[in-house]
Amino acid sequence: MEIKRLLLHLDHSKGCRNRLETAFAMARRSQASIDGLFIVPDYVVPSYVEAQISVDLITEVTEKAIARAEEALVDYRRLAADAGVDMEAHVVEGQVVPILREHSKYADLLLLGQDDPDDPDNTSYGLADALLFEGACPCLVVPHGGKLAAPGQRILLTWNASRESARAMREALPLLQTAETVVVLSSEPDRGEGLIARGHPHAEELARTLEAHGVDSVSSGISDTDMNPADAILGQAADMNADLIVMGAYGHARLREIILGGVTRELLKRTTLPLFLAH
Repeated sequence: MEIKRLLLHLDHSKGCRNRLETAFAMARRSQASIDGLFIVPDYVVPSYVEAQISVDLITEVTEKAIARAEEALVDYRRLAADAGVDMEAHVVEGQVVPILREHSKYADLLLLGQDDPDDPDNTSYGLADALLFEGACPCLVVPHGGKLAAPGQRILLTWNASRESARAMREALPLLQTAETVVVLSSEPDRGEGLIARGHPHAEELARTLEAHGVDSVSSGISDTDMNPADAILGQAADMNADLIVMGAYGHARLREIILGGVTRELLKRTTLPLFLAH
């Protein structure tokens, strides 16, 4: 399936410009449309302070937030027009995760921002974590800093023979098929899956699958088994000057990922490249 509908989360953050330009580049390459959503959250007032905060005050705060968001959309629509892409952008009032979850059912790819604790206007905290599990399409997490190249020319595909990495590979096929370079960074399956599938030639089978879909790939591997996986991925991405990393997200139980950190969580914090993620 081609990527024809992009769902883009908008806010006032400094990193939103990176998100917009990434969406524009992908839309031009795939002749895709963009649905931009600027979500103004409901103000939930705890019961113990309801008596001290008037309804009029809450309404005034909400109206000002909506007006500010509408002003931002004027600039964002102008940028889209200048880029020559089709973008419909709307302000929606409500809770961010449920709204993006529902709209993701009708999108091919959801573009989110990277959390930036130094930017008070950044509203991306926790969105990738939540929507990878609750959303209906893969996510592209766009870094908040740096000058990004249009993603999809030099792709690093990570592979550990997990269900999650298989899904990410399939979801990313439209990008892999048009890339100039695809490097597969493979590691052995996790111990449990490795025992079940002992003797299965995972890397060779992946190469055959990619070839069947017209993807010419180069295989690599993590030679130092003691290396931090996130360091290995980011190092390989730097060596090949990648503009996109494709990976399966949260291959272990989510609670374990939260407690131990996990490769997904570490990359979400550290990456300077867009991450194409699927769970």
